[in-house]
Amino acid sequence: MAGVDLFGNLERILVVKAAGIGDLILAVPALRALRHRYPDALIDLLVTPKCADLFRNCPYVDDVHVLQTQGMTNRITGGGLLPLMKTLGRLRKQRYDMVINLYHLFSDRGARRMKQLCRVIGSRCVIGRNTDGRGSFYDAWIVDSWDAPPLADRHEVDINLDVVRMLGAVDPGQGLEFWVTEADRLALKAIPGIRENAGEGALQIVLNPASDAGYKRWPVAYFAELGDLLVDRLSARVLIVGAEGECALAARLAAAMKRPVIDLCGKLNLIDLAALLQGSDLMVTNDTGPMHLSAAVGTPVIALFGPTRPSRYGPYGPEGFHLSVQGRASCSPCTRFDCVPRTCMNDISPRQVLEKVAFRLTPMLEPSL
Repeated sequence: MAGVDLFGNLERILVVKAAGIGDLILAVPALRALRHRYPDALIDLLVTPKCADLFRNCPYVDDVHVLQTQGMTNRITGGGLLPLMKTLGRLRKQRYDMVINLYHLFSDRGARRMKQLCRVIGSRCVIGRNTDGRGSFYDAWIVDSWDAPPLADRHEVDINLDVVRMLGAVDPGQGLEFWVTEADRLALKAIPGIRENAGEGALQIVLNPASDAGYKRWPVAYFAELGDLLVDRLSARVLIVGAEGECALAARLAAAMKRPVIDLCGKLNLIDLAALLQGSDLMVTNDTGPMHLSAAVGTPVIALFGPTRPSRYGPYGPEGFHLSVQGRASCSPCTRFDCVPRTCMNDISPRQVLEKVAFRLTPMLEPSL
């Protein structure tokens, strides 16, 4: 951390988490700590479009601003330039005392863009994560690394908390949280396919076959085999979830299964999904945002990992509550977004995952099972 005394009375704070759904959920303990440290301050949040409605019930932030970018690399397209400039203008008018960037600086290009963003916003000081030496422009920072142990194996939740600890902020809670209201649960029941498919007493297991990063996807055929095993061995009610753009993938999975399955892909927004997960017994998922959403609402997760580190990005919770299955490959971990063989993901077998599911759900299963 840079040795600069910047932390006096902060009345206006902007937290930047321009990343994915899961990344934002993993920032909740840091936001909770920040609100506890500054109960009367204005605390705003800057997020990507996919996360715009995610924190509408969050008690720790005052306002959510959207950075009009696209894709995993936060591209700025011609059509998004004007909305982006308007957003930056509104942020500059807020005259924030501090900007806190909770996201890592994955590349030199990303670091330059973050530096420029902070300069345009024009706060009194900026703090964040100095990832592999790219964050020296911050007024104060924590040391972070993408691939150098032991920093590379520190969980994202704890790294985010490390950032706000520079301000004397301590998390008064424990773990993740998400805010599902009774109105949200009633809205879920009104969605076609939910009420009429409600099972009585059956285990409800959610499958999430998609991921923004294709190289992190477990094969559809493996998900299908697992789904059939869950029905045959555990008499489970199996549901498929995913975003609108993932419906073709979900349809392939449903078609490949021999046993009954409920395909809800494209029918749920993120709040609906949170309510669904809260009422489910378990989720099996790739390393993606819904994995962290399930953890946040308290539903056990069996997480499938290949190219990424579960020690850093795994579902966060009490030891043993969530389980991760790590595929083996000499090239893992990696960031080869265009990887075709996906050896690490193909290494995980459906029966291996079934064993994890049965082990995690043992207290809920009949002795005969």
